[in-house]
Amino acid sequence: LTAEFALHVLIVPGLFTRLAALGMAGFAMVHCLTDIFGHSAAGGWFDALRMLIVDQRAFWMLLLLVLICEGAGRFSADRLLGGIKGHVPA
Repeated sequence: LTAEFALHVLIVPGLFTRLAALGMAGFAMVHCLTDIFGHSAAGGWFDALRMLIVDQRAFWMLLLLVLICEGAGRFSADRLLGGIKGHVPA
């Protein structure tokens, strides 16, 4: 539970961005699988909303994938701390 809040706090200033985005992507995958498979097994609460849930989580996964691949960018704490050379846009 602590990680679920801490990862969001790390992404906002761009601190350990790639690692935090990877963790959030893992959380999003678990949430999506739980909503689709777990809740439908418990009475099908989200049957009508399955595709909406998948679409929303796919959008978040795309955004997180950009952060994982590209990093936080020029105005980030990662950049101020030195970051990974060659992966932060100039």
